[in-house]
Amino acid sequence: MEHESFDDAQVAALMNEKLVCIKVDREERPDVDALYMAACQAMTGAGGWPLNAFLDPHTLRPFFAGTYFPPEPRFGRPSWQQLIEMLCEAWDGKRQDILDNAERVIQHLRSQDGQVESEDDPRAIVAASLMASGLHSLKLHDSVDGGFGGAPKFPHPMELEGLIRNGSTDAMVAVEHSLNCMASRGLFDHLGGGWHRYCVDAAWAVPHFEKMLYDNALLLSVHGLALRMGVGEADMHERVIDLTLGWLQREMLDPDGGCWSTLDADSEDSSGRKEEGEFYLWTPAEVEAVLGPELASSACQYWSVTDEGNFEGSGRSVLALGEVSGEMDEESLRSKLLAARAERPRPGTDDKVLTSWNGMLLVACSELLGEAAESVGQHLAMGLLQRSSAEDGSVLRTWRGEVNGGAGFLDDHAWAALGLLQWGVRHDLAEPVERALAITARMLDSFADVEGGFWLTTAEHGELPIRQRSESDSAIPGATAVTVKLLASLEAILPEHADAALWRSSAEAAIKRLSSSLKHRGPAYWSLLNAAQDLHNPWAIWHIHHDGNEPPEAEALRASAPPRSLVISSKVVEAGRDRGDAPWRAWLCEGLSCQPPIDDAAELRW
Repeated sequence: MEHESFDDAQVAALMNEKLVCIKVDREERPDVDALYMAACQAMTGAGGWPLNAFLDPHTLRPFFAGTYFPPEPRFGRPSWQQLIEMLCEAWDGKRQDILDNAERVIQHLRSQDGQVESEDDPRAIVAASLMASGLHSLKLHDSVDGGFGGAPKFPHPMELEGLIRNGSTDAMVAVEHSLNCMASRGLFDHLGGGWHRYCVDAAWAVPHFEKMLYDNALLLSVHGLALRMGVGEADMHERVIDLTLGWLQREMLDPDGGCWSTLDADSEDSSGRKEEGEFYLWTPAEVEAVLGPELASSACQYWSVTDEGNFEGSGRSVLALGEVSGEMDEESLRSKLLAARAERPRPGTDDKVLTSWNGMLLVACSELLGEAAESVGQHLAMGLLQRSSAEDGSVLRTWRGEVNGGAGFLDDHAWAALGLLQWGVRHDLAEPVERALAITARMLDSFADVEGGFWLTTAEHGELPIRQRSESDSAIPGATAVTVKLLASLEAILPEHADAALWRSSAEAAIKRLSSSLKHRGPAYWSLLNAAQDLHNPWAIWHIHHDGNEPPEAEALRASAPPRSLVISSKVVEAGRDRGDAPWRAWLCEGLSCQPPIDDAAELRW
């Protein structure tokens, strides 16, 4: 609509004459997007983007909402200009009817917020929902092309994590197959690294080329977990992890700390016109121009570049891994093609730094091994500590350059605290852990609902007619789920902390509030089901006190750590666990019970 209508001078003049036009970045104001998307779904039975909502300017109550409207009447819809004229005429002539309708919409949305808590034990509900949701996922699993359901096909990282945690043979087969297909076909950028948003087809051949930071953060975590659990080939996981971290280092890190948000799908073609995927597509001739005839033949086989192509009849190919006869120096050829691609007009970069997405990526880096994860994680931690949060626990939603955005939402607090907590524990750093505690305290004070659960917004976030929540999953985990995971992690790591009981009771209340939804709509809450397991089940934690040099075997422990397993390795004595005169000593604690200390490296195992 931007190109078809908003950029048209005549349409723009009409909009400016009749309306007060406000463009909202839904990433910066998720509460605004959530409210008016819910209104659109209530009014029309469907939702999506672009989202256009018409509001009473005095109350911000929506009286009409819809998605796409064409520049000319078609698809059974009026044109955008016709819609504006009709709504403005109704506003002038039937205003009370419109205001009454807006009130009914708001009352309907308010009625949807109420949750009927189940009388059953939440632990039993979570266990039953996990089983039912796992069976549901396996039923939807595409045994040919991996993933779940048909086109368009999205990666579903929270669901994949849930199946890894499930541990059954069928679940492991589905996860391995899905991750392999997504890692070897068009969803993944095989030259530069990173996953695209989704694929328009069921076979993962042709993506929507946008790259979102959150997709990459969540998929890095899933591949890291699968690697630790031995699900799938290690080479496959390591390849996509290394390439993706390389892309982030090369193209996405802000000089002041933190990571940018998005790479656009479009870039300019040779005529200066913006086209989707232009940056990523190849013909055999283009490959040959970079590599020469002999090497190009192998490269085209390996990356599935054909004369016919597979992108919209253009004769150009989206890269995917194929078979190649004979030996080939894949890294050398990839580097040459990547360098040549870098000379093309680049997709636009959304260079705002979103706190929640940066915390999400820091969680992934905390769980991954290697220098690249270390480097990216240090940069993220710097941004979260120096720009995205303050010592008093306050958190920004976003920042860009020298300009700070507004106050953070629940997901910003939860992801920032979780990322800093895990990073601090992983690297024996006090400041990130202390900041995580300050953010958590402020989060519980500002977002906790006294009746259970959490609000997405603080009471001071604005004048919207309904205070929003974020409970079910979308493309990212619901903010309530991240909060439960944070509180479960804090209690496991710091069980003697003065707030430990508050952490547990707040998390349990959030799960209890949603117990009926978990019972009847479990697959919409995969991330909460995953987090609930971390709350309801004991953790296994190796506490290692060392003289400044931890035993090398500690890294092997991290490389094989299943969910709810952690290595806390420190020079500082904690809870009386002192190495004495030994270079190191270790205690394995499960829940609140610890085994006798050991100093034999052969005994460091899960």
